[in-house]
Amino acid sequence: MERYLQMVDGDADEFPTELDASRMIQQANLQICNASTPANYFHVLRRQVCREFRKPLILFTPKSLLRHPQCRSSIKDFGAGTSFQTVIDDPDPGVVKGKNVKRLAFCSGKLYYDLVRERTVRNQNDIRFIRVEQLAPFPFFEIRDVIAQYPKAEVRWVQEESKNMGSWSYVRPHFETTLNHLKDKRKFAYIGRLPSAAPATGNANQHQQEVRNLMEDTFSY
Repeated sequence: MERYLQMVDGDADEFPTELDASRMIQQANLQICNASTPANYFHVLRRQVCREFRKPLILFTPKSLLRHPQCRSSIKDFGAGTSFQTVIDDPDPGVVKGKNVKRLAFCSGKLYYDLVRERTVRNQNDIRFIRVEQLAPFPFFEIRDVIAQYPKAEVRWVQEESKNMGSWSYVRPHFETTLNHLKDKRKFAYIGRLPSAAPATGNANQHQQEVRNLMEDTFSY
């Protein structure tokens, strides 16, 4: 993923104008998405076909979601008036909202379902998991709107890849630009594995320990 993100030609240090946002897809050199629901997967492919212009699309689709019991969409999510969601706020009605949220944990892809399962086990309802379904072009306005809804929450990025891999190096400057645009002094920080020379740990026990550490760091605040 990180190699594709390195090739994105967008400017991470400048928050776009409304006019720039309307032309962002046309001007970008490619699109990078990580759909986490059947409906969003359908809509991103439909959007690609129905547009009047063509733009390369990199779509990450982990096999583990093919038969995942929680990875499902209702029929209405495919119906009239629905479309691809670049960012998905936490849909759980049991999670607190507004100023009562203590942590906003942004993530992308299948990790979301692991985080939700862990939240249920721990019974912590003051953390919201926000899915970034389109990484590039970066959805500045959608991210801005989500952050603004939860002014008291810590803002974090959670990923299962090592720190020098995955999305972190790409999303960090984009989120910092968004926070600066909001004149928001909150710190945007990383939760995940330490930097590594290899994409896989290669040891089952060590892998499980890293997963436990990731969950502990996510829910400790």
